[in-house]
Amino acid sequence: MVILDKIIFASLVLLLALTPLPYGTVEVWSITTWELWILATALLWGIYAVKEGKLQIAANPLVLPLLALLVIALVQLLPLTSAGDRHTISYDAYSTLQAAIKLLVLILFFLLFATFVQTNERRSLVVKTIIWLAFVLALVGIGQKYVSKAVWQRGTFGPFVNSNHFAGFLEMGIGLAVALLISQNIRRERIAIYACVVLVLCGGVVVSGSRGGTLSLMAEAVFLALVAWPGRSKKGEGRGPLMRRAATAVVLFAVMLAGSMWLVGSDTLVEKFSQLSAQTPAELQEGENFDRSTIWRTTVPMIKDHPILGVGLGAYQFAYTRYDLSSGQERLEQAHNDYLQIVTDAGVIGGVVALVFLVLLFARGFSAAQTHDPRRRAIVIGSLTGCFAIAVHSFVDFNLQVTSNAQLFLALAALATVSRSDRREQESRFEEE
Repeated sequence: MVILDKIIFASLVLLLALTPLPYGTVEVWSITTWELWILATALLWGIYAVKEGKLQIAANPLVLPLLALLVIALVQLLPLTSAGDRHTISYDAYSTLQAAIKLLVLILFFLLFATFVQTNERRSLVVKTIIWLAFVLALVGIGQKYVSKAVWQRGTFGPFVNSNHFAGFLEMGIGLAVALLISQNIRRERIAIYACVVLVLCGGVVVSGSRGGTLSLMAEAVFLALVAWPGRSKKGEGRGPLMRRAATAVVLFAVMLAGSMWLVGSDTLVEKFSQLSAQTPAELQEGENFDRSTIWRTTVPMIKDHPILGVGLGAYQFAYTRYDLSSGQERLEQAHNDYLQIVTDAGVIGGVVALVFLVLLFARGFSAAQTHDPRRRAIVIGSLTGCFAIAVHSFVDFNLQVTSNAQLFLALAALATVSRSDRREQESRFEEE
């Protein structure tokens, strides 16, 4: 059933393209629609398996920690405690159930993506979709900066809820675009096009004013340089070309970042960085404005009181109210640090599971990068770079709890950890783009 195979692949590509549009898919209606879409695609997968007489699933070990996290969520829903008015480990069983359902759907997406995006041609199409989607969204964000406030009140967020999620999405696209640009696998006449794409993407991050996004962009440059240095994409390639490629990555990022600041302006970014020392902690508390350090200090006791299995996936906001020393007028739903929140939500066990995921991701990714196919190597390194950027940004924000960004992160993780012994793929050289 070749037609079903193509429909499933097309559905995955459309998901990547459309999920960012409704504010990153963070509202109930959009999350529900997204979940139903993936479940319908999984149903097609089942029909395809019946027609073929076997169920083909890509053997990617990254799914194991995801499943382990799902098991933790299910344990949190069991009636194992009688603390106060609750009978579950989770502070809010309904929210944990919703988080478990969303995690299950993300796992299905990851399995579908890893299984049906396993040829060079399909990987190339997906990468182009991600890069050009990020490019269009960056243009929208840059355009918002110059539209009168009488017409556009929300700010330069693109289609997202805030600037950090907008910048987080662009970071992942930048990693792919730069990796392809320095891979020496594109036609010379198209180098300028890719350079312009990278410039616009950097401009989108700058114009968003996201401090975490800008720092992650710098971290991307260092990571890509380090990764490009030791690898070998062609047999017999010496240290000279590798050093030049690493230097090119750093210089390219520096030039693009400086150029984007000059073109779109960096006043918003400078203003946000200046806010770091503009108010004292006492002034912040008096004005009921939550800075990250205050949130993190309040979160630490939550971890100490629930060290093993946490307060429940998705239940952070309900547990936080028990520890919040403010008036409670401001609503807080996330810890603004994905690492701190996973330990709070799922305990030390959940933190170890998340660590295992990251270790597997980069270990398997570095292994997959050892290929003689320069195009394939560029995709793996670009995907790893995007994952690294969002991993850095996660220290100061919650991009991985935004549906569109979590989905793109898992897509990049699948692209970065493709098996070198994939039987469905025949090693073939790409024609230069």
